[in-house]
Amino acid sequence: MGCASAHATVDPTRPPADLLPAVDATAAPAALQLQAILRGAQGSRAVIDGQTLRVGQEHGGVRILAIQPHAVLIERQGQRELLRLVEPVIKPSR
Repeated sequence: MGCASAHATVDPTRPPADLLPAVDATAAPAALQLQAILRGAQGSRAVIDGQTLRVGQEHGGVRILAIQPHAVLIERQGQRELLRLVEPVIKPSR
């Protein structure tokens, strides 16, 4: 029978601790991506980072305040932000 080692396994590809970046607790929150705005008979929905949300719903510390034709107003950490749909890279031909 084998016996378990009391030593922690070390990742040989991990850089030394003094070369790793320090974690900043005051760093800005991650950027959110507005992927789509869906409009239907039951109201508008916004797709943000893969999550479909309606006005008033919350996900991951973000609350949806308003859904406009090309943007969504959110509240995160007490701050309001406007997320805009990006222009398509390929525009339809005429």
